[in-house]
Amino acid sequence: MVQDEARQVAEYWDRIAPEFDSIYTGKKNPLARTLDKWLRRDMYERFNWVMREAGNIEGLNVCDVGCGSGRFVSALAQRGARVVGLDFAPTMLQLAEDLAKRDGVAERCEFVLSDVLDWKTRRQFDLVIAIGFWDYVADPLPRLRVIRSISQGRFLSAWPRAGTWRAAARKARLSVAGCPVYFWTRSQVDEYLRRAGFRVESCEIYGQLYCVESTVL
Repeated sequence: MVQDEARQVAEYWDRIAPEFDSIYTGKKNPLARTLDKWLRRDMYERFNWVMREAGNIEGLNVCDVGCGSGRFVSALAQRGARVVGLDFAPTMLQLAEDLAKRDGVAERCEFVLSDVLDWKTRRQFDLVIAIGFWDYVADPLPRLRVIRSISQGRFLSAWPRAGTWRAAARKARLSVAGCPVYFWTRSQVDEYLRRAGFRVESCEIYGQLYCVESTVL
């Protein structure tokens, strides 16, 4: 992701942060909620997938790369993990911090305003997740290598599938909004993860997404 593109993505998500979070809160009119359940079903399914695959994480260190409004961070912290949420959209991080406080898990959560590529840390995590992240990265490899450097266990990631009927429509919609978006084949996902130092353990398809569990080599 070139610098100008990273700025575009950050500005887009900062602008739509409350609107995006309403997908999870359901604070919409009945028609909009019905459309979300139909068109965005895979968003709910990927959440359930992460919660299921995370397993017993009590006392573990977890990092959510591209944490957005903090829905995953708070849920994982409620299961006893210590969670770092990383995002480069300030409004998203504010929503995430507010959610952690409301859910009573702020003491187990930390939020960092940064692109993972620029994050200077020596910390290691038992579980790293990157959900709704690879949609906006032109070249995943540099960021995957950073994620590998902070991983000492498992990595859960979700990738938008290339060639689906929704991909073209989504690309056109986000282009108008000034936000680039990318889609991936299964072979590309496997190759990127392998080159970054991960071994793919499983891949499940939920709607428009590949949900991939991998471990460090």
